[in-house]
Amino acid sequence: MDTAGSTPSRRHQTETDSTSGVASLPCPSWWLTVTDLGRATAEMATWHAVRHVLPGGGRGDGRPVLVLPGFLTSDLATAALRAHLRTRGFHTHRWTLGLNRGFTDDILDGLLDRLDELHARHGQPVAIVGWSLGGLMARWLAHVRTDAVDRIVCLGSPWRAEAEENRVTAAFRAAERHWGFSADTQGVMDLIRQPVPVRSVAVYSPWDGLLHGDGCRQDDDDLCENVVVPGSHCGLTHNPAAMIAVADRLEARHEDRRPFAWPRAVSRGFAGSSRRRPAPVPATVPDAAAA
Repeated sequence: MDTAGSTPSRRHQTETDSTSGVASLPCPSWWLTVTDLGRATAEMATWHAVRHVLPGGGRGDGRPVLVLPGFLTSDLATAALRAHLRTRGFHTHRWTLGLNRGFTDDILDGLLDRLDELHARHGQPVAIVGWSLGGLMARWLAHVRTDAVDRIVCLGSPWRAEAEENRVTAAFRAAERHWGFSADTQGVMDLIRQPVPVRSVAVYSPWDGLLHGDGCRQDDDDLCENVVVPGSHCGLTHNPAAMIAVADRLEARHEDRRPFAWPRAVSRGFAGSSRRRPAPVPATVPDAAAA
């Protein structure tokens, strides 16, 4: 591990104050919470049923995408999402850091190293898709490595200060006690709560069983966009609607400032386009596991 990675200058680009005194959003109803995993299972089954009818090819053009897993999950949880993005022509990559244990020093340094590696390898900025805590980490990377990040898409990521208390808060604090978070964690959170300096999309569900959807919503801005999908929290990386939204927003060119529209996204996702599409990007060696 690069010892320079633990220096504050590598993790902080601006001096900010932590957000305090903000009224907390309510937690989801217990009905949504206890049914979240069951609904996620149904979403996974639905995805595996419909994915076979989706056309191959897309507008990815081999552009690199780094996919970050949620809290206490690993690359296994994002395999279906990465596979779908590959069929749309993107060159997808795992994060390769094992279990997402939160803001530990090795995770923060590993994220910087991974992004720097992919940026250098592809010779172009990297798009980042993050689920839940992975989306918060995507926001942080967009601040500290702005030139290396093309855009970010966050799935159910409660970045707002008023969303700090939710159904997984106790588990997050237990992880902090067990693994020991970085001394830079507060500074990292301060950056996460600032407007993102790259194009960013928040995909979230009002029926999320672990956190309040409004905690994921971005303020209207030329660079920010919100996409609301029906579904659970645990199923966002398999939710067909979320899959379509993620691919559509990654495929959008920077000069295309049209907001997300379901009819256009569904038409692209399920019907494809009349123009010739590139073949799906295969996994690479030695980074086959990272695809």
